Amino acid sequence: MATALPQRYLHPVAQLLSGSLVERLRRRDRAAFTELCHSHRDRLYAIALSVLRDREEARDALQDTLTSAWRSIDQLQDDTALGAWLGRIVLNHARMRLRSRRRKPMELVDDFETWFSADGHRASDPPVWPRADDAIDRARFANRLGELAAGLPEELHVVWALADVQHLSMQEIVDLTGLHLANVKTRLHRARLLLRERLGAEIGRPA
Repeated sequence: MATALPQRYLHPVAQLLSGSLVERLRRRDRAAFTELCHSHRDRLYAIALSVLRDREEARDALQDTLTSAWRSIDQLQDDTALGAWLGRIVLNHARMRLRSRRRKPMELVDDFETWFSADGHRASDPPVWPRADDAIDRARFANRLGELAAGLPEELHVVWALADVQHLSMQEIVDLTGLHLANVKTRLHRARLLLRERLGAEIGRPA
C-alpha cells in the first residue's frame, strides 16, 4: 500500500465535503463508511506503519481505527476536523500495540535524561551522523535507523516516526499527539541525538 502525503483540511470545499460525510456517517450510512475508508485509509495506514514498522500490525491498527470511527462518530465535535480526529485514533491504536510488545529500551537510553539540558540539547557535543554514500547504503541506513528507533522510549519513538518517517509538520504532530509544540521539538531533538549515538557506536565511527 502506497504511503500517502499528509492531508490538510483547509480548503472550504474540502471542509463542506467532510461535513457532509460526517452527517451521513452519523445516520449510519454504510456507503459513507466505504467513502471514509477509501478517502483516509492510505494516510492512516502510513501513520500506523511509521510507528509500528510492521505491515500486519499496521493493517490491524487501521482496521481498529475504522471500526472505532464508525462506532464513535457522534463524539466528533467539529465536522471539518475529521482527518485530525481519525489521525488521533490511529495513533492511539498504534501506540497501544507498541506497548503490548513490551520492547526492551535500547541500553544507551537507560539514563538518557542525564544527557540533556532542560531545552532538550545534549550536555556535550552532539554525535555526527554517519554518511551513506550510495542508494544501497542509504536504504540499509534507513532500515537500521528504524530498527534502533523501535527501542527508544515510546514518547520519543512516536514523535520521531511522525516527523522523520511520515514527514508530518510540527503542527500536525501537535494536533495528533496533543503535545505542546515545545515538547514535540524537544522529544524529536532527543530522539535524533540518541539514534546518532547508537548508530555511530554500531559502525565504529567516532560519535
